[in-house]
Amino acid sequence: MGEYGQSLKFCASDGHPPDFYSNTRTLHVYFKSDSFMSGNGLRFTYQIASCSRTYEQEYGYLKSPGWPDIYPHNMDCTIILKAPQNNSISLFFNSFDVESHSNCGFDFLEIRNGSTADSSLIGRFCGSTLPSPIFPQSNLLYLRFKSDFSSARDGFEVTWTSSPHGCGGNLSGDHGSFSSPNYPGTYPNNTHCEWSVKAPRGRVVTVIFAQISIDDNGNCQSNFLKLYDGPDTSSLPVGPYCGVETNIAPFTASSHQVYIVFQAEYSTLPSGFKLNWSS
Repeated sequence: MGEYGQSLKFCASDGHPPDFYSNTRTLHVYFKSDSFMSGNGLRFTYQIASCSRTYEQEYGYLKSPGWPDIYPHNMDCTIILKAPQNNSISLFFNSFDVESHSNCGFDFLEIRNGSTADSSLIGRFCGSTLPSPIFPQSNLLYLRFKSDFSSARDGFEVTWTSSPHGCGGNLSGDHGSFSSPNYPGTYPNNTHCEWSVKAPRGRVVTVIFAQISIDDNGNCQSNFLKLYDGPDTSSLPVGPYCGVETNIAPFTASSHQVYIVFQAEYSTLPSGFKLNWSS
């Protein structure tokens, strides 16, 4: 299943696929079987959905209605992210372009820490500046996207994940981004995060080091970022990385999976990192 630059691919070993929402009126579903073994096949239902929805998932991605085309006029969408009970959500912006206004009074994306319209406000966003990642330290996030009758723009694309450890977790899709906790601020002392990036089967993941500044004394033992070419830490390691790195070459994995470990015992200087991935 695909949606303009994001695609999902499933086989029997993946178990039951999650519910899928398209961003446009068209969805393409391809089914392929080989010549060796037969199976019971598949069955699914579909229905027309509004732009308001609830995702009861630990990770996923969001796009404005119509993405990557401009969003429609007069939209009012409520989106609730509901991760498992003991998890904390991390939300990362890949793209953002919403009609600009000094108070975001025309078109806007509003994010609240909770599941209702009166939960505590994290921020109201508009314009074309990419917002900083959101770390609400809870398992619930409320988003409201509203557009008026004029001047629609490209909209937004968001990746989210969650973890019981306050950072790290699973990331999916054929591209996206993630960062250290509190980015662009400094991560806390004694931070340990592990992310699993999984692109659709048949693709190859490339990780781009958008920014790295990891405070360390130079041996990358106490504070470091390490990549693994595969699904877990038993895969071939790449790195570790620490210090201020400005031109690390992109890392291309040998498959559709990369595993990333970040450990920081301390930080005395402003520190953080952001990574992007594509496939």
